[in-house]
Amino acid sequence: MKKGILLIASLFFICSAFAFDSGSMLIGGQAGFEFSKANSDDDGTTDLYIFPQVGYFINPNICIDGILKAEFMNSESMDVNAFGIGAGARYFFDKLYAGADMQYEMANINNALTDTEKTESALYGTLKAGFLYMVLPGAYIDAQAHYVMGLGDYGGDLSGKNEQSAIAFLLGLQFELGR
Repeated sequence: MKKGILLIASLFFICSAFAFDSGSMLIGGQAGFEFSKANSDDDGTTDLYIFPQVGYFINPNICIDGILKAEFMNSESMDVNAFGIGAGARYFFDKLYAGADMQYEMANINNALTDTEKTESALYGTLKAGFLYMVLPGAYIDAQAHYVMGLGDYGGDLSGKNEQSAIAFLLGLQFELGR
């Protein structure tokens, strides 16, 4: 037990030696694919996902994030264009991180089968984990996976419980700006 506690304390000490400075910022974002289901009975879709974000370190390991989101899905029967805004936080263990965020999203849905256009709004919670790989001093490749879950009820032209869930794999760039 003592060896385990010593190992964990040593890892936190080593990770904190490579921490970002308080007051520094990470600016960048990711792009990738998302595999989502509207509910448990849905067949699911694959979407293109663009996810710019700005992070500010309130201490060497904790970053608060401002998030923008653009998502595009096209199929023979339906086109969806969604845009969102959110806030979250990440905890860094050296260049590894884990975090969570909340996003509010509005979508425009064009159904080719019924020739109708609808709008929806929804709230989502996200759990995420990633890794920053330094390519140049202050420039990182960001590999992230996250799980998105719908919260509450849909708004706009749609009604009912938001049971949407998705898993996304994103790759992007982050640039560190010192204070």
